[in-house]
Amino acid sequence: MSSRSAHLSASLARVAGALANATTRESLYATLAHVLETELRADGFGLYSVDLELGRARFEHQWGVIVPSPARISRDFWDSFLGESVRAHRPLFIEDVVEYANAGRPVAQHVLDGQVRAAALLPLVVEGRVQGMLTVRYLSPHRFDEPTRDLLAGLATQYALAQRNADARDELEQRAQRLTALARAQQRLTQLSREDTLPNGIAEAVQLVVPAARCDVFIKRLNALERVVCLEQGQMASADFAPLADLALVEATARSGVARLVSHLQEDAGDIGAGWTELCAPVRDGSRTAGVIRLLAPPHQAFDNHDFELISILARHAGTAVETARLFTLQDLQRQRAEGAAEVARVALHARQLDEGATELLHVLDRFVPSIGKAIGVARGRDGMIEYVAASGTLDLLRGHRPASVDGLLSITPHGNAVACTDISPLAPGTLQATLQNEWAFVLPLIARDRTLGVLIVGTPHSAPLSRHHRITLERLSASLALALDALLLDEEERLARDREQLLATALTTINHPIFILDRVGVRYANPAAAREYGWSQNELMEMRFEQLVVDGGAPAAASAVAGFESHGRAAHDLHRRRDGTEFPAAVAASPLTSQDGELLGQVLSVRNVSQERQLEEQMRHTEKMVAVGELVAGVAHEINNPLTGISAFAQILLEDHLTDDHRESISLIKKETDRAKDVIHDLLLFARNTERDVGPVDINDALGQVVRLRAYPLRSGGVDVRLGLDPSGPRVSGDAQKLQQVLLNIIGNAEYAMRDRPERVLTLNTRRQGDQVVITAADTGKGIPIEVQRRIFEPFFTTKPSGVGTGLGLSVSYGIIRAHGGTIAVESEPDVGTTITIVLPALPV
Repeated sequence: MSSRSAHLSASLARVAGALANATTRESLYATLAHVLETELRADGFGLYSVDLELGRARFEHQWGVIVPSPARISRDFWDSFLGESVRAHRPLFIEDVVEYANAGRPVAQHVLDGQVRAAALLPLVVEGRVQGMLTVRYLSPHRFDEPTRDLLAGLATQYALAQRNADARDELEQRAQRLTALARAQQRLTQLSREDTLPNGIAEAVQLVVPAARCDVFIKRLNALERVVCLEQGQMASADFAPLADLALVEATARSGVARLVSHLQEDAGDIGAGWTELCAPVRDGSRTAGVIRLLAPPHQAFDNHDFELISILARHAGTAVETARLFTLQDLQRQRAEGAAEVARVALHARQLDEGATELLHVLDRFVPSIGKAIGVARGRDGMIEYVAASGTLDLLRGHRPASVDGLLSITPHGNAVACTDISPLAPGTLQATLQNEWAFVLPLIARDRTLGVLIVGTPHSAPLSRHHRITLERLSASLALALDALLLDEEERLARDREQLLATALTTINHPIFILDRVGVRYANPAAAREYGWSQNELMEMRFEQLVVDGGAPAAASAVAGFESHGRAAHDLHRRRDGTEFPAAVAASPLTSQDGELLGQVLSVRNVSQERQLEEQMRHTEKMVAVGELVAGVAHEINNPLTGISAFAQILLEDHLTDDHRESISLIKKETDRAKDVIHDLLLFARNTERDVGPVDINDALGQVVRLRAYPLRSGGVDVRLGLDPSGPRVSGDAQKLQQVLLNIIGNAEYAMRDRPERVLTLNTRRQGDQVVITAADTGKGIPIEVQRRIFEPFFTTKPSGVGTGLGLSVSYGIIRAHGGTIAVESEPDVGTTITIVLPALPV
């Protein structure tokens, strides 16, 4: 072996070692450039990848002499010495490219354009298969002797092996990276639990594992494929408007459930051009195909079998994610329905009125099933017709109306099942059918206790009807809605019943005489007037029996009024007792209280206090008696007054004569007593005169003085010492002088009677003006009035005098007269000390 051959063999050994140490394509390129420059004095090299079967050649890398247009390789590679060397599977050494070309041999034009004068064309063969081409370039003619050729051929063989090893390492690393990406993508898919975000999540996971020029995700809906996601170069594009390529492979994949990888060689596949590859993998949800993943790649990014395997694995995990999301969605729907049922129950519990509750129910439904309009109709009327009590959105105009015909509603849901309706005009009143929007509607009857209580209408545009799970949600909530409506209707009936009871109670409250409702136990109800009349509270009266209010003397009549519950009305007159012991005459009218089927439940008693009526009767009798007495007194007084006038006149004449002192004293006494008798007769005539009294100013001092003069004789006869304390200002009031004198006469007469057996008999009469009032007091030293008698002292017909002495009307009439004058009368008494009666009247301005 010559020294050159030995040197070249050593060089080849060094080259083999250097190439073996290179682990990446970049390090291989650098090592190859170093060897060619130092060992072979080359000016450059070029590397090409070759697929002899497909007739493809692609420029990979160059160093040193730069070919200016590598893009032309695919056009002139196979028709030049490059293709000749590849097809021959042997190196080609051209010592002078120009001479080679001039000899008519095929030369690659891009080599000539790079000013290359000599080249060694070295096919890269591994295991008998050409994988590429290495071209060693020289800028001047170069002689390739046998050792050089052997060195270059060995260099090509070593480089092909090193490149295969580097590619194998790269592929392993790439596989590891892609498997790692697959693991991350699978983890991401396991985190997807919502059906609405699942398609985007699948597309993002695919891009993470196998980036592609385009990624489409198809979902199967209603037996048709619908593209829901479109990624172009990793960016989201519109799934609606992005152009669709030929879907034949997608549909075949969906039908068969088997992944497919196809390379399109001709431009007959829409936007898929020659050389494009299409990868389709089915997304399986259990035993059915839920969708398809499709990837598209241009020729220089064609998918390989590893891509196919990764996408197939990822599609299976996507199917698992679809099933998981479906279960999560089902669970979420169940949770939403439970929450919806709870909200519906809450509304039914807290709503005060049917309309308010139905409107709140629509708000609850909007949270679970959005729509453009909703309405709730209920059969609230007595005729059973549906009336829309709540509505929203486009159906709001239905509120408060009824359908044109109830048959229209019943004909839509004849069997009580929910239906989809493309024309909702039959559900609207005739006057609104022209203005109602033409929309799709879901009509759901609301049934509880085996009867249809109402209907729920959910409207949507025709282009977007309710989804299946929204319909299921409404159907699942229909039972809760129906129960809520049933509760609201019951509440409304109870409220109406309470309103009727309240109306009745209010009516009974406004009645100003006692009303009792009795059952077989006792008093079931007593109105406020009964509480005011009897002195017990309403609750106390409703714990009593009516007989307890009746004085024993009238108990038989009262008992007969409530015993047996007569079915016909009756009336009774009894004496009733108040809580304080006072009594009053009462007229009781009883009416039967029956149920709708005629059963006797109790009685309604109307009690009327007839004290005033009896008082008026006694007053009428007293008035008639006083008229008769007045006429008698007037006649007697007139007959007496005439002789008294004569006596007084003659006495006056005699006094004008010359008389002795004894005679003058006697005649003066006659004159004085005659005049006093005339004053008494004048007062009697004034008291007994049967004429209308005029209301006008009354001097209280004069009125009191006249009454004292009228009672002067009986007072003197009874030994009563009258002490007058009259206000010197002469207080006056507005009123009827005769009636006020009658009051004073009654008071003085009672005081005289109270002192008839007392050792000290003093009657003190005072008048005084006190601000804008006039106060009259009459204080006696009689035997006093007991407490129990004081409570009844102004009660009509109540008297402590023996029969035939008093009528029991004096103070009751006086009480009425003082009240009629706007004043008050009060009694203060202490047994064995005396009694003081105080009268207060409004004073006339001075």
